[in-house]
Parts: sequence; structure tokens; C-alpha cells
Amino acid sequence: MADDGRPPIATWFSSDLDDPADQGPWGWRLDVVTLLAVIGESSIAEHSQTITASIFCLLPRIIPAPQAFLKPSRPARLPETTARMTGVYSGVTLETVGFFANIIHPLDELQPFAFKVLEIKHTDRNNAGGIEVPRTLAEKTKWWFRWRRHKNDSSNPTQGLTHRRTLPRYEPATPEKRISDTPTNTLFNSSTDIEVGDPKQGIHRRVTMKEKMQDFAANPTLVNTAGRPAVPATLYSPLHILSVFSFLVTLGIIALAAYYQDGTAIIAVSLVSLASSIVGWASWWRPILMNRSHTNKVPEGDVIIRTREGAFLLVKCTEEVARELYSGTEECEYHVSGRAYRVLMGLGTCLLMISVILLGNCKWYTQIFIGSSYIILNGVYWAMGLLDKKYFWDLSRYDIRDVTPPHARNAHETTSIDPREGVKSFTRTLWYAVRETKRTAWTHRSGAAPDTPQWRKWLAEAEQAARDGNINWPAVGRKDDIMKMTESELKAETKKSDSRPQDYDAAEQAAPYTEVQPQNRRPNDGTL
Repeated sequence: MADDGRPPIATWFSSDLDDPADQGPWGWRLDVVTLLAVIGESSIAEHSQTITASIFCLLPRIIPAPQAFLKPSRPARLPETTARMTGVYSGVTLETVGFFANIIHPLDELQPFAFKVLEIKHTDRNNAGGIEVPRTLAEKTKWWFRWRRHKNDSSNPTQGLTHRRTLPRYEPATPEKRISDTPTNTLFNSSTDIEVGDPKQGIHRRVTMKEKMQDFAANPTLVNTAGRPAVPATLYSPLHILSVFSFLVTLGIIALAAYYQDGTAIIAVSLVSLASSIVGWASWWRPILMNRSHTNKVPEGDVIIRTREGAFLLVKCTEEVARELYSGTEECEYHVSGRAYRVLMGLGTCLLMISVILLGNCKWYTQIFIGSSYIILNGVYWAMGLLDKKYFWDLSRYDIRDVTPPHARNAHETTSIDPREGVKSFTRTLWYAVRETKRTAWTHRSGAAPDTPQWRKWLAEAEQAARDGNINWPAVGRKDDIMKMTESELKAETKKSDSRPQDYDAAEQAAPYTEVQPQNRRPNDGTL
């Protein structure tokens, strides 16, 4: 028995031994001191998808505002950013830009009427979705290699189609070869592959220890297979470091509570930590990107993006990159089923409610330590929102280069004293885009220009000037002149231009003309 007549176990579950009568039985109280544990939901919601994209989400730890993870359902796709995106050669038009594409080139950083050209390709062609570097002659002559190939063919008849052959591409040398729809060769050809480069043919880069650890953190089941997650969370992500730090802080709180004989704090912190692991397991996911599985010939993968502010972004890439980042769907593959998710969410909710009550009945010193921990973690998570998302995801799969020509830069600024061609405008930026693509069918598909006789006349002249290499063509001045033409003058000019042979543009023939757009699009804020 204690000195005040209570059993010894009461010293472990009493919040105030000095005045127990004022605090109720055994010194318990129900004042709402747990607000610090549930404040900061917006900061946690911003990073919720990144937090649950690796095995670190299973660490039992205290997290500010854990209710941010308690959602009735999980998203099937990653969040997207609103913008008009059109395939230059394919003609595919979408109203949104994918999650990882917007991380590579944040659209909100583009100034009004800006113009930019990027080249994106796979860093390692052996990991380029169906592409395999050809075997060397020495490998082909080994008897064991032929026996192994025969064994693989017999066990998996489709393997030869999807792995031993490479994906064909248009030859970028001449426009005639670009517009051909007849496949000439489905095997690898270094002269037609724009991603030729390191590693050399026949040489496969070994996976580093860091990549193995990063892959295990993103999806441990992939350790037994040859595949890698497309875009995993980077191993040294600030959120991973913060998760480990939170885990150590949780252990410190439990140790301090044991020192002060605060059993209520031990149970409360243990339950809230267990709840974070349960909801993390329920929301644990990995990104699934679309890739090609056939060897049929397809158009070039170049896409052009137009923002609401009139900026244009031209991305030169292969069809494999375009499928992964732009035209394909970025889906979420979860480690638990939908029914198990609801069960785990219910369990996590119950544990969270119990822990909230217990946190309000901890002893004075442990309450100070718990409150200080939540204040620090809230501040750190808020500071994480100031960092670019590229620090949280491993984008080393792609090689990104800015290849904007010198004469097309600074489109968002006044470049000369010419009151027409030197001032920033939508027409001038549109001309820059046409000059780089040397095509205008995408402008009709994307709605970048009105479908009127005047604008059709201007686009025809702009395309011809781009193909002739006339980079100083007065786009704005010519547009003003065409708009002033009478109907008879416009018809006369149109007849002259119609007599010229028109170049074939594959984007004009693409079907369907418009894609089905998702109705429940969510903003690209990282929320679940």
C-alpha cells in the first residue's frame, strides 16, 4: 500500500499524487491536452502519399495528426495537375499531366507565355520497359547460353516477344521516315534508337547496394524478382530520416515514462505508435507506370503541354517515356486488399481514440516531453513542405536535359524594341512551339488556336516557315495582317497555299479525336 492508502499499482496510473482528490479517482482528469497530437493535419496530408510509399511507414512512432491517414477509401491513381497535353505525332490529347511528370518539370514554375524544350530519356536502356541490349557474339556462341534460351522459351512462350526484342521507333533522320507506317525492322538498331549511349551494348550495369536497399524499402517483394519499382521513394528521403527520428523519439518517451513510473504514458504512446503502423500498413503502396508490351511500330512520343497562363513546354522523348509519364495512367498498387484496408482503418481509429484519452492523463513531466515532441515534429513536417518533391522521389530512372534553342529562350520577356515581335505574347510563344515541332496538327487537337480561316491560314504559313528554317519569320506581324484581310483576299491567298503539296501529319489522323477525361480529378497536393 502507498502512503496515501492506495495500492502500489496506482503510482503507475496516477497523473497527480499531490492532490488526488482534486483530480478524481487516482488523480485522473479528462482535460483536452491532446490537441497537440491532432494539430497539423494539412502538413501531414501533403506528405501522406510519400510517407506510405516505403517500408518506413511501418515503423511504430508518434505522428502529428494521425487522423490524416484515416480515409474511408484509397485513391486508385496518383494526383494530377490540370493542363492541356497533346502528342505532337500521336495526337493524344489529355487535360491533365501526371504526378511524376509534374515533379520533373513543375508547371507552376513556368512564367506566362514562357517556352521550354526538354529531352527526357531512360538513363539505363536495360530498364526501359521491354528493351534489352543485344547480346554479344561471344555470348551467342556459348552452348550453355543456347540451352538456357531454349529452356526459357519452352517455359514462357511469350518471353521472346516481350523481352528479347526491342521496341521499334521512328527514324528521326528525315520526315519521310517519320511518317512511314510500315514496320521495317522490329529488332534493335542503334542508328534508330535515340537512347543509344551508356551502358554500351552487351554491358549491363550492376545494381548498387544503395539501389537494393531503396528497392527493398519501396517494395520488399521485388527482392526475389528481376524487376525494379519504376519511381521509388529515394532512400535518403527527408521523410525517411524523419520517420527514423520519430521512432527514436518514441522510444525516448517510453523510457522517460518508465523512469517516472507513468504507465498511462507508456500505454498511450504505445497505442498511438501502433495505430500509426496499422494505418501505414493499410495505405502502403507503390507506383505502377504503364509500359509497352508489343513490338508494333508507333509514332514518336514527343508531347507538348500548354498551361492556363499561355506557356508551352515541349518534351522530346520516346514512346516508352511518354507512356510512363504522360499518356499512360499512374496507378497505385497497395499491399493489402480493399476489405482489409477498411478493417485496419477501423482498428487504427479505435486505438487512436483510446490513446487520445490516455494522453490527457499522463503525468506532468511526461506531458511536457510528449507535447514538446509533437511541437517539434509539427514544425519539421511543415518545413518539409518547403522542399521540392524531387528530394522525396528517386527520378534517376530518367535523364532530363534542357535543350531549349537560344533563339527560343526568354519567350516570357521583352527581347527587343520591336513593338510586335519583341514583346511577349501568346502568338509569339505559339510560333516558337510550331517552329520547334515543325507541325501544326497538334494545335488543332489541343485547341491552342481557333479553327477559323484566318488562323488556319496563319498556321499553314507558320508550318511552312518552320520547315524552311526561317527562324525570323514575323509571326505576330503576319497574324495581324491576316486578320485584316477581307474574305475575297483570304480566299485568294488560300487558293495559292492549297496548290502547294501538303506534308503528311500523323496527328491529324489520330483517333479518337478527344480522350475520355477523368471526372474526379484531384489537385496535385499529395493528399490521399
